[in-house]
Amino acid sequence: MKSTPSPGDAALTKEVEAVIDDRGLLAGPRPSVDREKLQHHLREALRLLHVDLDSENVMDTPRRWAESLVTMTSGYDYTDVKKLTTLFRQACSVTDDSCQNLVVIGGTYKTLCAHHILPFFGHFIIGYIPERMIIGASKIPRIVEVHMRRLQSQEHLAHDVADTIEKILEPRGIAVWMGGVHMCMVMRGVEQESSFMETNVLRGNFLSDERTRQEFMSIVNRRGERQ
Repeated sequence: MKSTPSPGDAALTKEVEAVIDDRGLLAGPRPSVDREKLQHHLREALRLLHVDLDSENVMDTPRRWAESLVTMTSGYDYTDVKKLTTLFRQACSVTDDSCQNLVVIGGTYKTLCAHHILPFFGHFIIGYIPERMIIGASKIPRIVEVHMRRLQSQEHLAHDVADTIEKILEPRGIAVWMGGVHMCMVMRGVEQESSFMETNVLRGNFLSDERTRQEFMSIVNRRGERQ
């Protein structure tokens, strides 16, 4: 006789499907967020800045601003590290001892600066050397997405991504490179339009083996030249 799944099992199954589904893990409605209260406070913030809220161009801004923030902070719904690890392991497969090749996956990210709530964005390149498990290529960008949809610094973002992949895969080594443009440096402060920041996180074989480290960094450099 087939057993009926519990509500908890059903919820986990739904989240696992979301992880595996390329339409996105973080596109849910987020019922835990009080949108009406959020819109009210954002409207008041604009009022304090002397923005004319009766202007046709601005009257719907609090709602649009609220929806944008709800989407761009949806990573806070996935702060349970144990649960997150369990979810992403559903997309992993076991490999044999001979699979020790360097796996490299790249993409783009965009997030909000934790200090000024202004965007920063750029490219990432992530490499790992498997120990026992490999993960579907599309799931690495999804892990980045979980962490970028929070208030971040580039340094913390790179370490958060490395921590999560390390917990999921337990690889022989993990390397994360991120390069980004920060609007808090472009639009305020030093106001440097050409400013650029790079961050590296190297662990395991990427620290202990110079040849492995150089192989990864040569890939980073080649990608940089193409971009």
